[in-house]
Amino acid sequence: MKRLYIALALLSAAIIFSISSYFTINKKIDKIIELMEIDREITIMTTEPDETRTKAITDAWEENETYLVSMLTHQELEEVEIGIMCLPDYLNQGFTEEYIKTLNECINHLYHIKETEKADTKNIF
Repeated sequence: MKRLYIALALLSAAIIFSISSYFTINKKIDKIIELMEIDREITIMTTEPDETRTKAITDAWEENETYLVSMLTHQELEEVEIGIMCLPDYLNQGFTEEYIKTLNECINHLYHIKETEKADTKNIF
């Protein structure tokens, strides 16, 4: 009987950990996406990227990167990481089109990561 209780406790712990991890991942990704979308809209309107917005994006990424890399596959996050590392370079060189394109790619990759983390039948089977 003790084994049954231990098994149920472990199962409950695993389910709670999975659910809390899912919501934490979504919260962290949403924060980064929100910063990127705001920056994209302002950059499109002003046709000039801003250093403070770029710094906010890179800081948010660095703050959440360790957790995201430990919980998700590295291959999916690698493209986002490379894009975010390129943003300051595009800003300094004045490549506004590449800056916006990179923001769009990073936003799309992050949305894709969120979609693949959902617990629905198309992701399970």
